[in-house]
Amino acid sequence: MSDTPALTSPTSPNATDSETGERHYRQARACLAANDLDGAANWLEQAAANEHPAGLTELAIVHLHGFGRPADPAQAVLLLLRAEASGGTAETSYLLAQIALGGVVLPFDPQRIDGWLCDSARRGYPAALRVAGMCFGRTNDDVHQRAAATCLERAMEARDPVGAALFADRLHVGHGVPRDTARAIELAEQLRAIGIPVELSDRHDAAAGAMAPTDSQGQAEPPWEAFHACESEGRARQILSDAPGIATCEELLNNEECRYLIYSGARFVQPSQVVHPVTGQALENEVRTSKDMVFVPTHDDVGIRLLQRRMATFAGFELGNAEPLTLLQYSPGDQYRPHRDYFFPSAPQLAQPGGQRHSTVCTYLNNVERGGDTVFPDKDITVQPRRGRAVLFRSLDADGNPDPSSLHAGLPVEAGEKWLASCWIRVRTLRAF
Repeated sequence: MSDTPALTSPTSPNATDSETGERHYRQARACLAANDLDGAANWLEQAAANEHPAGLTELAIVHLHGFGRPADPAQAVLLLLRAEASGGTAETSYLLAQIALGGVVLPFDPQRIDGWLCDSARRGYPAALRVAGMCFGRTNDDVHQRAAATCLERAMEARDPVGAALFADRLHVGHGVPRDTARAIELAEQLRAIGIPVELSDRHDAAAGAMAPTDSQGQAEPPWEAFHACESEGRARQILSDAPGIATCEELLNNEECRYLIYSGARFVQPSQVVHPVTGQALENEVRTSKDMVFVPTHDDVGIRLLQRRMATFAGFELGNAEPLTLLQYSPGDQYRPHRDYFFPSAPQLAQPGGQRHSTVCTYLNNVERGGDTVFPDKDITVQPRRGRAVLFRSLDADGNPDPSSLHAGLPVEAGEKWLASCWIRVRTLRAF
């Protein structure tokens, strides 16, 4: 963003003492173990004063999310840059990449984001490894597919459940890794027991067949020099209506990316609620009978942001304008009755920095056995759910006023289930980072 301040790594005016910093950091960890958050924050401040990389990084998290104090993302970035200058940790690089994807308090810079993610993944940070696996998996060639499987296997070995679920899918069909159906089934059973609905499809996503690792240790080092997290090309769209604006995009997300979203949020879904148009209070209502969860900042990750950024770009906006992504699950009989996404004039959400909702991008994450179509009654338009397909519609007219003809509904699921990711986009920047 053009108004994003340029941030550099500041040099601490204090003389540093690595041994003292480590001692203070250990005191902070002891306080955290005892659930003494104030004490932990105080010791982290002292560790940070000695430029302790882990102390600086964890103090940055306190400022980023406002744990025990007002959130201050800009201060968090400065602390992370100081941590990076002191050698950093795997989490330091990961957090810098995550914040930069928002383009609000740190400039969106694809090259720096790639560098931070590679550094984090090479250091073995589980979340960075699973994101690297997803990104390598976008390219349909043997080397990248092996790299994808290697990263996901390393994430699994680091006890990352989402990475393990994606690796199990690949293991089941021999996609980038020698096929081992028995091991895949065993992994899937363990993960399903904690609420992750591992799919174990009978087919893989790319045209490449089963591929074995190439080195004697069983895992070739991924080609980090060829790693790219952010895509620059646009996506083809089909215009269904000009007023209101309605369009679809086939394969906005690939199969593995769809599963990434499901596996990341399935454990946390709860009965859906609707927002009262006057009070803004969230309430359960028969209008909406699905389950959902929201990837709030503490549930958000680089992978979620990468995929949501693609949705926002499809709508013509930056990620900073998007509300946290919502994952929805519809079982047989579940539906979302006709409604509109814009806020009524009395809604308290209009006082938020982002203002009114401009657009919605709904991305289907699985193939529904029967039912679950999205309909626009005033335009006689129906969109069938298909994995990776996205439907974009505008809630405002050309003059920026709420458009009543944006009325839409999710028809009842008749068989199977429907997973959907909804991205609501505001007219102005909403995110703090």
